Amino acid sequence: MITHIRGLLRTVGEEELTLAVEPMELEVLIPEYTRRQLQTRVGEPVALHTIFYIEGNAMGGRMTPRLVGFLSAIDREFFEIFCSVDGVGVRKALRAMVRPVREFARTIQDQDVKMLATYPGIGEATAERIVAKLRRKVGKFALIVGAEAPVEGVAVETNGAPENAEPDVIRDTFAALLSVGHTESQARQAIDRVLAGKKKFRTVADMIDAIYQQNR
Repeated sequence: MITHIRGLLRTVGEEELTLAVEPMELEVLIPEYTRRQLQTRVGEPVALHTIFYIEGNAMGGRMTPRLVGFLSAIDREFFEIFCSVDGVGVRKALRAMVRPVREFARTIQDQDVKMLATYPGIGEATAERIVAKLRRKVGKFALIVGAEAPVEGVAVETNGAPENAEPDVIRDTFAALLSVGHTESQARQAIDRVLAGKKKFRTVADMIDAIYQQNR
């Protein structure tokens, strides 16, 4: 079992990163929230808490070993619990984790099905299953007060969002862009572009306006 790796961050893609761990270079799947924290750290040392699993169907004849990486052990633990819900596999869980674990857990604990259903890949039926199974199991995650000790090479964000955006603005903007026909990739790229500037975003409307101004 591979539970922790440390290496030089080579690339950060939409769903994975590559980490140079001499003499190898490893591909590691990551949640969306982790991607945002690491995308400006290419070329720097990074440590990840990992889960090793086999992807594929034995009946289909192709089984692929995969690593999933997180910036903290608590994020990894939450992910494993999240994946225990029927209909929530590894890939769906990674797509859905666009906010800090603390906020995700509080949403589940509050039984806010409507909010959960706005997360990528989580419809209302899945949101109801998540609440039914996990609402009594996420208490310790919801009580997280701040970030854990900084991970090597990573700037810790105590409010769960880049400093030029309010905590909920990124997630809600992402959901809004999906609702009007943008793909997940297009939505990520659009948000990344406006976050790269110096402008502060207080509302979803402010961020969406900035996105469409860039596209004119």
